[in-house]
Amino acid sequence: MREAHAAAQQALRVNPQAHEAVLVMAAIAIEHGNAPGAVKLCHLLRDTGHDSCWLAVLEARVALLMQDQERARERAIAALQIGTDDPQIANQLGVVLSRGGWHEQAVAPFETAAAGEPANPDMRYNLAVALQFSGDLTRAEQQFRTLIELKPDHAKGWLALAQLAKQPDEDWQDRLEALFQQERDPDARLTVGHALARLGEDKEEWDASLAWLDRAKQAKRAAVRHDRSSAEAIADAAITSAREALIAPKPEGDERPLFIVGMPRSGTTLVERILSSHPKVRSLGELSDFAILLKQHLRTPGPLVLEAALIDAATDADIGAVGRAYLERAAALGGDAPRFIDKMPFNAFFVPAILRALRGARVICLRRSPFDVLFANYRQLFATGFSYYSYAYDFGDTAHFVAQFERMADAYAQTLPTGRFLPIRYEDVIADQRGQTERLLQFCGLEWDDACMRFHENAQPVATASSVQVRSPIYTSSLEKWRRYDEGSQRAITELGKYGITP
Repeated sequence: MREAHAAAQQALRVNPQAHEAVLVMAAIAIEHGNAPGAVKLCHLLRDTGHDSCWLAVLEARVALLMQDQERARERAIAALQIGTDDPQIANQLGVVLSRGGWHEQAVAPFETAAAGEPANPDMRYNLAVALQFSGDLTRAEQQFRTLIELKPDHAKGWLALAQLAKQPDEDWQDRLEALFQQERDPDARLTVGHALARLGEDKEEWDASLAWLDRAKQAKRAAVRHDRSSAEAIADAAITSAREALIAPKPEGDERPLFIVGMPRSGTTLVERILSSHPKVRSLGELSDFAILLKQHLRTPGPLVLEAALIDAATDADIGAVGRAYLERAAALGGDAPRFIDKMPFNAFFVPAILRALRGARVICLRRSPFDVLFANYRQLFATGFSYYSYAYDFGDTAHFVAQFERMADAYAQTLPTGRFLPIRYEDVIADQRGQTERLLQFCGLEWDDACMRFHENAQPVATASSVQVRSPIYTSSLEKWRRYDEGSQRAITELGKYGITP
């Protein structure tokens, strides 16, 4: 990178109008996290009248660096309209489109990238993921298989393929076990172990699958060191906020925002798909905007967004400006839809603040058997770069976190106004799809539409761990799944029993 920077500087000495050199320097600034420097260089190019796909991509990337999701999406779409044949720029464009939730639009630039550099495994992986999120599962599996042929030790590719393939190849177990033994990187070892656990589930070897998860998470668990006291403090703050915050009992004003919250893997995506199948509802995916805007407005110390201090500060502060800023961003994505959904699960901890800042908003909170949620979260490989999911590297920590959520959700159900907060059980949706769909639509102020019963035909992209499951009609095989484990079920009873939670 030093050589590239030096070459760019030399090019500018020779020709002060060398736009490519300025673009290189802006890209280097972004890689180093130097947002002000990158912004200055991008503005310099704009002032000269330069416009290109790469410049728009860099502007989108620096906006992401500055946590300005709205600007990032706008510049990413501008870059898409300009277009590019350069595989590296196309790949960057696909990444920023994906981060903005534009997964269908990301497919084309990722295809350009993979076609331009067919032996590049990372570009192949990005294309496969975009296809999966967009619902093209057959092509996604083909791309993941090609990826593994290109790079047999690609851990993320193996996990994605193990989760997606309907019929694993006979040699996968041996190849993955060998890879697990030779891998020393904690993240790669974690990923390969999750792939082996998935193969165990496919063979209904439940406790063996759980054992692979324990082995896979060991190194990462030691490095992360989840703080249970912090999780308890966050839940305590949310409970206090729900009891003390002044919240309008009925929606007032702009009623477009619908929030779906809950523990990950609790059915939030299923309910999102049911509601977004309604012609008057559009899903915006999982937005981090509300919490980030709240953090920026209240300026609590420290870098964390999910923290007790922020929830406490929002309880009685004037946060109307946060609601207005959020509506401006969300409305740009929601277009003219009478209702739009934000399905960020961990917005659950900010529900009182959401209901105060957005007086017309409604919140749907998913509840599911804490035993099934425990296993579903422990089985899931979340993004390793986010501290939100630090609990998921230890079975006991996961049980503790689930218990904190249960305690908070119970308090919400007892405290928050029923006209704006709806707790709904995943098991009830499975058992009575029609009745619970009617209940959901009534709560949202929407008339009945048969399309909600055919949610699996919904063509909107899904960028969550449920991207495969929600392409199928309702099924019951996920109910009481925790009981399939012998030793594991006893572990769950012991761990959740510490917090008074029983089967």
